[in-house]
Amino acid sequence: MKTIEEIEKLSIEDLERISADESIPIPDGLESRVFPHRAGLQAWKPFIGIAASLAILAGIGLTWYDRSRPLEDTFDDPALAYAAIEEALERMSQNVDVCIKSVEKGRDIILKPSEVIRSINTEESSK
Repeated sequence: MKTIEEIEKLSIEDLERISADESIPIPDGLESRVFPHRAGLQAWKPFIGIAASLAILAGIGLTWYDRSRPLEDTFDDPALAYAAIEEALERMSQNVDVCIKSVEKGRDIILKPSEVIRSINTEESSK
């Protein structure tokens, strides 16, 4: 049996050659001891395959259904489309402003303990 140091010194080609050598006996049950979670997955493999197939079929069906419907919320007039985009961007801007104000309030709360610690340190250093 090789030591870890000996194994680490082996080249990639040597490791591949050793791993491909089928004359080396593999103990029974080694895979289930090394990969205990695989035993549970083996029982679920057929169900996972079926679920994946159903997901693919549902995706294909929804794509086909989407293409068969006429487009909604479209504009014939570019001015109306531009106005709708401006309105949406304005709402987003307002939400971003609210978020920025919340972050500023949070920053003030977070910085308060450091101010207290700093004032305590300056009081102690002045003594």
